[in-house]
Amino acid sequence: MYENYLALIPFFPLLAFLLNSILIRNKLNNVQAGLITFMSLFISFVLVILTSIHVLKNGPVSVRLWEWMSYGNIKFDIHFIMDELSVILSLMVTGIGSAIAFFSIGYMDHEEKVGKFFGFFALFAFSMLLLVHGENFLVLFMGWEGVGLSSYLLIGFWYEHTKNGNAAKKAFLANRVGDFGLVLGIIGYALVFNTISFTDLAHPDMAILMANKEVLIISSLLLVLGAAGKSAQIPLFIWLPDAMMGPTPVSALMHAATMVTAGIFLLCRVSNVIVHFSVVLDVIAWMGALTALLAALIAMTQRDIKKILAYSTVSQLGYMVLAVGVGAFSTGMFHVFTHAFFKALLFLCAASVIYGCHHEQDIFKMGGLKKKMPITFWTFTVGFLAIAGIPGFSGFFSKDEILTMALTNPGNGPWLYGIGLITALLTAFYMTRMLVLVFIVEPAKAAKVEVVHAKKKKHSKHDKSEEKLEEEVEHEDAHDDHHEIHESPSVMTVPLIILAICSFAAGYIGLPHVLSHEHARLFQDFVERFVAKTEGHTHLSVQTEYIMMGMTTFLILSSMGLAYWIYVKNDHVKMRDTLQEKFKTLWTISSEKFKVDEFYELAIIKPLYKTGGFLVDIIEAHVINGFIKVLTKVTSGSGQFLDDNKPERLEMGILYIVVGLTVIITLIFREFIFR
Repeated sequence: MYENYLALIPFFPLLAFLLNSILIRNKLNNVQAGLITFMSLFISFVLVILTSIHVLKNGPVSVRLWEWMSYGNIKFDIHFIMDELSVILSLMVTGIGSAIAFFSIGYMDHEEKVGKFFGFFALFAFSMLLLVHGENFLVLFMGWEGVGLSSYLLIGFWYEHTKNGNAAKKAFLANRVGDFGLVLGIIGYALVFNTISFTDLAHPDMAILMANKEVLIISSLLLVLGAAGKSAQIPLFIWLPDAMMGPTPVSALMHAATMVTAGIFLLCRVSNVIVHFSVVLDVIAWMGALTALLAALIAMTQRDIKKILAYSTVSQLGYMVLAVGVGAFSTGMFHVFTHAFFKALLFLCAASVIYGCHHEQDIFKMGGLKKKMPITFWTFTVGFLAIAGIPGFSGFFSKDEILTMALTNPGNGPWLYGIGLITALLTAFYMTRMLVLVFIVEPAKAAKVEVVHAKKKKHSKHDKSEEKLEEEVEHEDAHDDHHEIHESPSVMTVPLIILAICSFAAGYIGLPHVLSHEHARLFQDFVERFVAKTEGHTHLSVQTEYIMMGMTTFLILSSMGLAYWIYVKNDHVKMRDTLQEKFKTLWTISSEKFKVDEFYELAIIKPLYKTGGFLVDIIEAHVINGFIKVLTKVTSGSGQFLDDNKPERLEMGILYIVVGLTVIITLIFREFIFR
């Protein structure tokens, strides 16, 4: 019975995709198209819960649909499995995906292509479920590529705008670089272990591991490259912030529950192999730590509410990868789980704000929304406290355990811990900055000054005074405030409330031992049935752990207090300008995103364009086309010569043919004839 459930879980999102695609021409309204996708995900969610209960009690469930082909002893089967690892992501994809789909019904209310949107949404969910439930590399890769395709379609949903199309292409190409590494890594593993099954890789033969150490290290690093592409890590993190060009529910779907966690999921799938290679773990740990810090520094100076959340996602993904790198695979998955709820909540709250503010995304042009959008404010506050790591909220438990595992890791532990702690303080600062600018302080004067400047430039010929223009702007603002900004409808606020509850409570299934002896680390112990267990870490005393928790909490609250003092207790526009002037170099580098895109443009894209131009303009135009022209002339001339000297008798023609064939056969088989 449960095997049938497992086979049906991906089927319903696929059915929703087909139905929405077929019925697009009938111009489905937003409710009809949205309900098709929502109900398909919700039915799959129910099936996931039923199957998960069975897995919890009796172990993994698997079903082999058919055998595609075989190569030697390697079987390429379409084979699904629901084990301890896939249970977590299955619940996230279908559960959080259902909430986002329901929210999207209201958010996409005025969109004309709503059937296409929900069709792509369902295709994305189907691809993620393939990836999550794949029992082998083949099915995982099919889902992996399906997610890449559907994310391209969703990011570029409003393709009429050039920026949206460019962002979709950027995401697609960056992921293809990672996919190249993934394919090579899969081939390396298949050649060494003679299997592509994750069940077999869960218990690798140590003799095979040691005999093929170099090949497996290279193959593992190639898999890490694939994970870096999908989970937006250095050097392939550049696509994720630009992916904000798609509808905001798409951002919530990708950042919270699905695509960006696929890389961490892949590394956990092969954890029992890579745990034996310290060099691979070190690369993973430093990649995650540096990504977390870099993204947090960039988020400090961003103005776009979605961009800030995007860089916070990159930073939080860095935390997860850092956990994997220090061997704490179950802890990394725990942060994947808690992060899914509060990041989905934060993005949907951002969508609610954007919806209420008529698609304004600049936080310095918002302000004072606490009274106008109370449900959005309080639910956003829950998500903010969770991502900041305040005790009692879900993010605190998973983030604190990652920092502890980093500190107690042999070797580079203190350095990794220091980077993780600095990142946590930066996160608390920029999230507080965003909260107070959007909801607490009154609308920023900076926005008014910008409008006045624009109007002054526009009406310079009419010699309007600046005071007159300010009066016009204030009149327009007063007129707008009467009716424009409002709380979102209940179809959007209900998912916010549900996600807020989960953002608070999700961490209590993974409490540390110092807070609970009877129910400690339930989540982590469950995941460790499949992933490699943490070994080699120094055990801290209870007193030391309490001191670390207290110190971290104090520093985080201090960082939040500093942001509150700057942006609420003072004239935040002047304070921002003062900070910008005082830390001009760092501020400029951060606001320009460390010029990573420009570096790639200079080091990779332009050389490729020049190489392509050389191949087209020189090699193709002169070498290849020149050779073809010469060959054409020789052939044409030979034909003309033969035509001018053609034999008048049939016998002579036959003789020419026989002689020609003899020469050709002699040339082809000369090695055999004259041997």
